[in-house]
Amino acid sequence: MQQFPMTISAAGNFSDSLKPLLAELEMWLNFQALKADWYSNEAHVLQFNFSLVRSLTDAMAQQTRETDSSSWVVAGGYAYLFEAKTLHTEAYIAVDDLLKSGIGIEREIKTRLLAVANAVAVEHDLLRLSL
Repeated sequence: MQQFPMTISAAGNFSDSLKPLLAELEMWLNFQALKADWYSNEAHVLQFNFSLVRSLTDAMAQQTRETDSSSWVVAGGYAYLFEAKTLHTEAYIAVDDLLKSGIGIEREIKTRLLAVANAVAVEHDLLRLSL
């Protein structure tokens, strides 16, 4: 089975019961990109690896030990690193603040996924994705 250009996983400290939601979000996000014609040029397909994490603090602490943290873009509830050579983006989506607020968690996760994808896509003249 071929892997989607955009994958979504959860950090190890999350329950396996999240897997159906992760699969649904992954299909939804890839379908949005397909509708926006992001995959038309096979030589220039952006790859995203999203990870849901409890907090950005913990995720970024790990990254500062592994990479140059100054290369990461950190914003409200998400952080990402885009590698231009490989067209690959590694991203973290924080959820603890969403769980505490009790608001529409799935919609807010989608908003953060789109924020990262669109921030990278704008640099490549691709259409913005929307909810």
